[in-house]
Amino acid sequence: MDLIEKYQRKLLEQSQYEYYETPISEATQQAFLKMPRHAFIRRCRHWGTKDWQVISEENLEEHLAILYGDNALPLFGDDDNDVPSTISQPSFVMRMLDMLQLQPGQRVFELGAGSGWNAALMGCLVGSAGQVYSLEIIPEVAQMAMDTIEQWEIKNVQILQGDGGDGYSTGAPYDRAIFTAGSYDLPGCFHEQIKEGGLLLIVIKSEGGGDNLFLLRKTADYFESVESMPCAFVQVTGKSKIDSLEPIAVETLPEWTELQSQELSKSPFWWGGKGRGGFIWRTLGFRSFLGITEPLFRTFKVEKSETRPREEHYFGLWDQAQRSLALAKEEGLIAYGSTLAKERLLEKIKLWVDLGMPSASNFALQVYPANVSLTASQNQWIVTRKESKFLWSYQL
Repeated sequence: MDLIEKYQRKLLEQSQYEYYETPISEATQQAFLKMPRHAFIRRCRHWGTKDWQVISEENLEEHLAILYGDNALPLFGDDDNDVPSTISQPSFVMRMLDMLQLQPGQRVFELGAGSGWNAALMGCLVGSAGQVYSLEIIPEVAQMAMDTIEQWEIKNVQILQGDGGDGYSTGAPYDRAIFTAGSYDLPGCFHEQIKEGGLLLIVIKSEGGGDNLFLLRKTADYFESVESMPCAFVQVTGKSKIDSLEPIAVETLPEWTELQSQELSKSPFWWGGKGRGGFIWRTLGFRSFLGITEPLFRTFKVEKSETRPREEHYFGLWDQAQRSLALAKEEGLIAYGSTLAKERLLEKIKLWVDLGMPSASNFALQVYPANVSLTASQNQWIVTRKESKFLWSYQL
């Protein structure tokens, strides 16, 4: 066994430990061994640095530890706060492939080719009778993936430079589709391009932060969730990118000049713990819940500065019509203007606790074209996005 295979085997062992309840399938393990991850990484850098290292045969051995670490690596972008393309965590990549239930002969669409590694793995799983079409919007990244696929003479994988938010009608209809970047919406073209009974694996983002991976099955004229789990992915770029997902500085609210002098109350609220830096993680499930159930929900930030090396995030409810603002911060709840927003936020906290403190991944999800008329029942919430309508359901 050579050194590269030793690293591969070690990573497979780690992956089986990570997903011991749903072991990585033999087919996916064999694809992983056949398509070594390092071959799809032309250059790398450590998180927290801006120095890129070109990978070559001469220096490969010294980089194997990082290339076969079970974590994501940047592919493009020098700023860790803005990384538009990564090669994902290997164990999670393999888990996603198993969720997609790929079979020989299937046609697959991928939004976000990145390094091309995931497309190559899928090419192994669908075999020579299958076909994978993978779109990458960043030209430099797309070219690197194309070059690697060509170098490895992979005939059933086609890397295309373009906006995956438009799908790829030439290759449709698809048995399977996968998003390797997070999306706030499901572009309407996928309602047409995926076969009846086909599977779509999509990372869904919300204003609350915290991404959720949903496996959806095409049923009649809508998609229905089969499986879900929390995750973290970069947001899609191009036509499907949503700038409103980003938190804003509260000072940018036109009413803030007046509101800041109308602080009504400031009460402690510990969010399940105490300690600087843990607030965002401790509130992740609740923020995910608010992103589904509360139209007044907003996220805010404090800009980084010389004394603050990174942005600080918090959240709240903003009722512009009633000029009522409630902010949830590390130190507690603050009410401005009137108490309406704070009272509403406390009601949402009670509902969240009564329901068992769910996050978005605990909900069942149906996704319809945006023009379909829907009615919500108890413990259901309808969220209308630009091209699709999401019906979130929670069962106790």
